[in-house]
Amino acid sequence: MTRSKLRAVALVGLGMLFGAGLSGYVQSAIAQPGAVAQAPRPAPADYSRYRKLDMFARALTILENHYVRPVDSEKLIYGAIAGLVAELDPHSEFLPPREARLLREDIEGSFGGVGMVVVLRQETEPQARYVLEVREVVAKGPAERAGVAVGDLIPSIEGKPISHFFDLRRAIMAMRGQPGTKVSFVLERPAPKVDGKPGKPSVRTVVVTREYIDSPAVTSRVLGEGLGYVRLRDFSETSGREVSDALATLRDQSRDGLGGVVLDLRDNGGGLLDQAIAVVDLFVNEGPIVRTRGRRGELLDEARAVPGQAWSKLPLVVLVNKSSASASEIVAGALQDHRRALIVGERTYGKGSVQAPFELGDGSLLKLTIALYYTPNDRLIQASGIQPDVLAGADFRPYKDSQPELEPERAQPRHLKPEDFGYPAGALQDDSEAVRAAGEDAQLRVAVQHLRGMVRVPSRGGRRR
Repeated sequence: MTRSKLRAVALVGLGMLFGAGLSGYVQSAIAQPGAVAQAPRPAPADYSRYRKLDMFARALTILENHYVRPVDSEKLIYGAIAGLVAELDPHSEFLPPREARLLREDIEGSFGGVGMVVVLRQETEPQARYVLEVREVVAKGPAERAGVAVGDLIPSIEGKPISHFFDLRRAIMAMRGQPGTKVSFVLERPAPKVDGKPGKPSVRTVVVTREYIDSPAVTSRVLGEGLGYVRLRDFSETSGREVSDALATLRDQSRDGLGGVVLDLRDNGGGLLDQAIAVVDLFVNEGPIVRTRGRRGELLDEARAVPGQAWSKLPLVVLVNKSSASASEIVAGALQDHRRALIVGERTYGKGSVQAPFELGDGSLLKLTIALYYTPNDRLIQASGIQPDVLAGADFRPYKDSQPELEPERAQPRHLKPEDFGYPAGALQDDSEAVRAAGEDAQLRVAVQHLRGMVRVPSRGGRRR
């Protein structure tokens, strides 16, 4: 098997960058399958695809000739194709040329934007509305120079409320554009609470000039005591190499050498599958990394580790949260199955499906779900996610949901339910015998989880024999 067969894009969107790549809100993966899945059952003898197409052509002609106002035939056809895939699952979709271009820009990781990561949020107080919440500001980008800060809210873009854009992608399209052009948006900065009540926010209109944003996928820093921290924002075209370079830099910067690393995959919505494989391969010396299975669980592809990696014995902890999706879940699941890392955080999003892009000839794309991802132990990621070894919420309380507004994949009305065909889905919760024995003692439960993690992952790294 060659890795080119498994090259895939997990385009996601729990937070999208206005000029820095992809992060957050899970949306999709693009793959090129290495084999053809089992053929579907033949249609009934009296079925005629061409008869149905004739019906569509008749309906289109009636609309063109009799609707009260002139219609745009291209928009009608685009809408019809979008309706076809809307009956499938949340990640199969039709992208007209402009939206398809946005997807390609996200894959390449460099485009005209303002340089911030946002998520879509619905508010009910003091009034019902949709806003964009700034989760990250790209260093030295236009947004940072304009004074945008994490936690700021954007209620409107170019004079239009966020609800006007229907979804996050359309809001992103309004913010992106040719470098050198300007975009304006209203920025709200929440005020501190007074006597438990929210203060009046400061509101101003910000005008920024779009630039090419080419933010690095990886950031790192020395924590001290021989420990390092690496954050992986998304899986773009050079992420594997950037992680490797970051580890080498941390080793050189650490006085006593690099004794262990925290790999932060929180809010990482995915990216290129081959880069997820490359990241796992840095830490695993042998065995499978990820499997792709099609209809009825048929194996389409399997990626395997290449021996001789420099970091295969480095002690490793991986941080995940609800926004860790797709390629992030592949990495966390592979390292967990190989007992190569301790997984800490929250149960991940559960986006384990593979989408293939089909060009339609005019710049538009049909993105269609063709397969599902499985971990090395054949655990199904789809709608199940990865359960961490140690459950940790957003603060020091025993557990606090980091993003209560975010519904996971399994909550989506049309999500692909885990038909595992004999391959188990991931654990729905940490319900092991030892954890159950801890009862309602939250501190004991956390202690047991840590102890189980220490038993699962040897102190010097490597797979347990």
